[in-house]
Amino acid sequence: MLLLLLGVLLVLDAAPRHSHAHYTSGDVVYHTLPHFWTGVGFCPAGEINHGGISATLESTAMQLNLRQIAALPVGAITHIRIHWLLELVEFLEYSTEGVPRYEFEKFDKFVDLLQELHLSPVVEFMANPGHVFTANPERNWFLWEHFVKTIINHQIARHGAARLSNWRFETWNEPDLRNYNRINFTAESYLEYVQAVRRGLSKAGGRRKSKRQQQLYRALRGPAGLFKSEERHPLCWQLLDVCNQELAKCPIDILTYHRKGLDGSATEILNGSLVLLSNIYQDYPQLQHLPVANDEADPIAGWSTPRDFQADVRYAATLMSTVMLHWHAKLAGGVMSQLESISHDNAFLSYHPYEFSQRTLLAHFRMNETQPAHSQFVQKPVYAALGMLAKLGTRAADLELVNMDSKHSVQVLRTISGNGIAQYMATIFLSPEQAGPQLTAYHHKYTLNMSIANESAFITELLVPYSTDPVHVWQLSGSPAYPNATLREAMRRTQTPRLYETGPIWQYNSELVVNSASLPLPWVMLLRVCSAAWPKLKRPQQLEIVEVTHREVFISWSEQARSTQCLKSYEVWFRERAASDWQLISKGWHLPYPSFQYAPGLNASVNGFYKVRGVDVFNESSAFSQIVEYLEL
Repeated sequence: MLLLLLGVLLVLDAAPRHSHAHYTSGDVVYHTLPHFWTGVGFCPAGEINHGGISATLESTAMQLNLRQIAALPVGAITHIRIHWLLELVEFLEYSTEGVPRYEFEKFDKFVDLLQELHLSPVVEFMANPGHVFTANPERNWFLWEHFVKTIINHQIARHGAARLSNWRFETWNEPDLRNYNRINFTAESYLEYVQAVRRGLSKAGGRRKSKRQQQLYRALRGPAGLFKSEERHPLCWQLLDVCNQELAKCPIDILTYHRKGLDGSATEILNGSLVLLSNIYQDYPQLQHLPVANDEADPIAGWSTPRDFQADVRYAATLMSTVMLHWHAKLAGGVMSQLESISHDNAFLSYHPYEFSQRTLLAHFRMNETQPAHSQFVQKPVYAALGMLAKLGTRAADLELVNMDSKHSVQVLRTISGNGIAQYMATIFLSPEQAGPQLTAYHHKYTLNMSIANESAFITELLVPYSTDPVHVWQLSGSPAYPNATLREAMRRTQTPRLYETGPIWQYNSELVVNSASLPLPWVMLLRVCSAAWPKLKRPQQLEIVEVTHREVFISWSEQARSTQCLKSYEVWFRERAASDWQLISKGWHLPYPSFQYAPGLNASVNGFYKVRGVDVFNESSAFSQIVEYLEL
């Protein structure tokens, strides 16, 4: 049996004096850990109509952006919330009975792409195709029900009801704001709209439902509001009042709200939620029974406003801290006990000259000087942080704090999976998010004592300023708008967590020492410990190669859950012709996530055959993926 992380000894050194502090955890209680942070979102740029939204979502830049976001470890991102998504539905005409007819071609094509990428949409019922709803306000009670039911029935007819089981459905985003309330909801028409959406979801699939269909009940989320003053935001508050009066007739099943931070810190995000929910439960006590979700749990409002911390490890640490603090609040049993999920609005396309500093997961370079123009993406540390969170186990202890000095402490989140001899442990250590990037005047190290009864191995990976900050590499080169191939490769070599230490654990009471004395703050460390009995790596699936530009491709593949928790790195192999030898083209790269961008240079070709395999912490390899041939057109 693997007893996980029995204690942590913290040693603080302040040269030339040495001070010692001991931290003992005692018995650890683990709770089922739902991975509640796996949603992202964005608002498309351009005109808010069928043509504008279609052009944005169909663009090669956006589609490559989505492919990169999907190329995280399995389970890192599960849902994507895109404003105005239903503008992809095109109004055709009214029938002789005055019922609208819609064309779903572009909507179908886009949600099929999400399905291919293993992403589920959050469908906000937020659109006005053909101005149907503003042209017929007196019939909205029918038109919205018909629109919702038509969308769901269309998808059921294409793929079956099970296809929609992972989709989320939500009411109109922030309906109290003028820039979103484009169909001029009044207090009366808004409630009518929400009830009509609920009816449409309930009636979709036919009235005579089998037991299987009843199990696929489609929950409605809402009102996705900011919940400022009741005078300025009456629509959302009014819906809460209706639900409080008779919860059984409440049209929403999950209460969604938006609370961002004020100063860029995770603490402010959580505090905003605590205050809001306390106020809601005081005035609307019946709503304490509803699950709650913060759709936009971001450090600070304004995604496009450039901020230095959003470019580097500081944003990664903030997102990590946001997740860990929400877990602690959920376990505390107060107003956050019903927390269902949090989501981050950071899937936007950044633009020049703020490629790194906008609130995004990826730095986007629009290469306008090539023929044709194309997009290049570099993964930011916040992207890597989501990959690290995906490695957490199925059960977690409460958040622990280890004091570093009178001002700073390290957050520790331990998780486990499995039972008996087949166990897995993943622990995140998070330094103060607000402290950097800077070197501290003190040194610190952690001694992790682990008792084992079977062969195990460990791996530690780090996010740390500068060495895992692609923006630092970019800035040292003068922050060019069009980074050349050499610079792009240099940035990508720093875009994944740094492999810190890995190896076997053979003896009882083995001791792993992590010395972070030379690490600038803030830093994140993920420690994983795997027993030899844990499920072995399975072969990578669904290997795909897509063009980035001439002689450059983005390679991605799918992982199988549980089998990659003990992964160390991937290997990508290539041969140009069937008779050629295989070449390890990822030699020297640490690839903990299922993607690789290959640009072999001007005199080499990307045409040929590709295959991928994983290597685990025991240095054992998985079977190779299927071989895929790629030919440039």
